[in-house]
Amino acid sequence: MTPSKTAHAGSSNKPRRDRRFMQWNRTQITLLKDSRHTNGRAPVEAFTYDISIGGARIHSMESFEVGSLVRLQIELVRSAETLRVEGLVKWRRRDESASLFEMGIEFQHTSMVTVLSLMKALHDGRKSPEPRKGEPADLSRS
Repeated sequence: MTPSKTAHAGSSNKPRRDRRFMQWNRTQITLLKDSRHTNGRAPVEAFTYDISIGGARIHSMESFEVGSLVRLQIELVRSAETLRVEGLVKWRRRDESASLFEMGIEFQHTSMVTVLSLMKALHDGRKSPEPRKGEPADLSRS
């Protein structure tokens, strides 16, 4: 699908509600049939590109349809915690230069513990560790 035919969160003139952090976090995406059941498809490996309390931009070799309900398992690089959160795919586009997909995921917070873990990981202020094996090393992170 071409970017011009794909809805993109950045196309509106509304300011973002939450501060975004450029942070590469290893992520697994599981497609859900509903909030409690997967569709049987194996998790897809991905990375967050930018992340906030409200959602994340994900880079993945596989694409998910706009409107899909997904479960993300995010290894938060700053706090070394694993966050599990459900979200809705709000937009997607193919990045031809990198041969991958970008997707905007809006988090569907169902637990205050999840929100607090994410806030701690994003607003902690500690310097991020060096890139891990398999992580894009040439991109800046906060």
